[in-house]
Amino acid sequence: MASKLQKRLVGTLVLVSMGVVFLPDVLDGKKEHYQESYQSIPLRDDFDASVTETPIAEPQVADVAVPDTSVKTTDEEGGASNQRETPPDSKASESIATVDGAWMIRLGTFRNQDNARRLVSQLRDKGYQAHILPRDLKPNDLAKVVVGPDVSKNTLESQLADLESLTGLKGQLRKFDPLTQ
Repeated sequence: MASKLQKRLVGTLVLVSMGVVFLPDVLDGKKEHYQESYQSIPLRDDFDASVTETPIAEPQVADVAVPDTSVKTTDEEGGASNQRETPPDSKASESIATVDGAWMIRLGTFRNQDNARRLVSQLRDKGYQAHILPRDLKPNDLAKVVVGPDVSKNTLESQLADLESLTGLKGQLRKFDPLTQ
């Protein structure tokens, strides 16, 4: 009896497995395949050949000279001074001035930027390290004329009287902060 039962079970399992495998394909119907359409990219476009044949002009060499200016730094005792050649309005003076605090003299604030530029050029001709702040002036901004920065407060204090006699402006000694200037 076991053999009849086994044959029926095996037959049933074969029919069920065939149904599981083939029945979905039969009931699914006609399959549709979607395919993306491609357009080939041409290897070479038609272009004007005269563009590639246009000669390129030789670069022009310009003679540029850096003006001779020096930045003087002194120690607290007013002793030995270091001189380095740097271009005007360079950031080197700010990097020197950030050592343990620096000082500057504010001579004035000008609405007329031409007057401020004239004063700065006059001071530079006399050997002072003069600047206009802020460096990126817009047409209606106020221009602050400062002398310095210098790490020695004593040096700048001694220059106050000389600057007042030279320009007629009473300068103010202020702490220099490169982040807010």
